[in-house]
Amino acid sequence: MVGTEDERPRILADSARPTPTTGADDVVAALVASTRAALDEAGRTLRDIAAVGCSAPGPLDHERGVVHVAPNIPGFENVPLAARLAAGLDGVPVFVDRDTIIAAIGEGAVGAARGVRDFVYVTVSTGVGGGIVAGGRIVRGATNTAGEIGHWPVALDGPPCGCGSFGCVEAFAGGHSLAERYGARDAGDVFRAADEGDERARGLVAGLESAMEALAVGLVNVLNPSLIVVGGGIAEHEPRHVLDPMRRGARERAFAVASAAVRIVPAALGADVGMIGAVVTARQRAAGRDPLSV
Repeated sequence: MVGTEDERPRILADSARPTPTTGADDVVAALVASTRAALDEAGRTLRDIAAVGCSAPGPLDHERGVVHVAPNIPGFENVPLAARLAAGLDGVPVFVDRDTIIAAIGEGAVGAARGVRDFVYVTVSTGVGGGIVAGGRIVRGATNTAGEIGHWPVALDGPPCGCGSFGCVEAFAGGHSLAERYGARDAGDVFRAADEGDERARGLVAGLESAMEALAVGLVNVLNPSLIVVGGGIAEHEPRHVLDPMRRGARERAFAVASAAVRIVPAALGADVGMIGAVVTARQRAAGRDPLSV
């Protein structure tokens, strides 16, 4: 993906490929190869690139560009991803940030939250995650893990979560968890079965809706945002099971004053949010600016 100098980046080329699960060396090599292939497709070279943005799973140190651990990639621990990518791209500066933060930056800069100073970005896809923006700046917390809203507990006796806890939003609403609990290939099979009347699937979908409703109540009451932007594959394809319960929870159960001030809307950038957010991040950080300062 190559960003232009326009206010909203345009996708000039895309070289997607699966993420290797065989360690850091193979991941870095794949990212470098993908970048070079996209440049070739766009008719550009590394000399045309001012900076590169890269989203990664957390936890990570965005200032040093070090990924502390990528849970789904064996051996991917304390990897200086920014430095290694820069070395593979002939010294072009590389800026790394958490994938959900990158998405929040994209939606905040040119998407559904453009110009909004207090918002929460939520993604409901394979997992559940988010980013929090207060006063026009990303809330990062003491260890840069703020915004992990998928691990907000919503049930004291809920199902186990991949994080090691239980009753988390992600345990109910993450696509991987939903499919695993039903014994399906993917979450889409669960929604189809529910629509066809399967009682077990209906129960799982009802649990997802309750979790999203409870999450919305917590976000509204605790953070008092003016906007909640909801993206991710499940939210995009199943809004009646994600956005509708969130709106209902905010309307019926959250503090009245906070509820009246918030809107819950679908994300605007779709599947391109990560690429667009990465370009915005790289452009702003290369200029020494906070990507969301307004």
